[in-house]
Amino acid sequence: MFKFGTIGAFKQVRNNPVGKATSILLDGMTVIPDRIKKESPVPATPTEAKGDVYVAGNIIDKPEIRNKRDFKIEIGEPVRSFRLADAVGLPVEIDYRILKDNFEDITVKDFLVSTNVADDGLDAGKWKKVTDAEAKEYKVSLHVIEKTSYGDKGLYCEVISN
Repeated sequence: MFKFGTIGAFKQVRNNPVGKATSILLDGMTVIPDRIKKESPVPATPTEAKGDVYVAGNIIDKPEIRNKRDFKIEIGEPVRSFRLADAVGLPVEIDYRILKDNFEDITVKDFLVSTNVADDGLDAGKWKKVTDAEAKEYKVSLHVIEKTSYGDKGLYCEVISN
């Protein structure tokens, strides 16, 4: 799961409501919208993951969903994605389900970046822990400020631009 830490973030970030999911997504996973193909795939290469990533942030609009944790964006469904670079300096919260690494291995002051198909396979689109130096290679990263109970085990982060 994913949520902005401030209400004003919705006014500040651009969203792309055009693409359709090419794989099963959870809110908070990263995508690279393609306006021509009208698709929103997860980053395929390290270059894409290091560039201008968007974050899936669909509204839970399926009445059969009783618990937010059961919500998925299925293949072919529209993806409402937000350009993460527009949220630089703003807080966001994510939960452990969209992390590649174990929640217990992530600590305050760590940096998280987008995964990609070439390096991370089935974990593409999730967030992984990297060093400070590695985080500087990415256009945007998440800096962990504190661990929270969001989604059972969550992280309160600040969006950083490099």
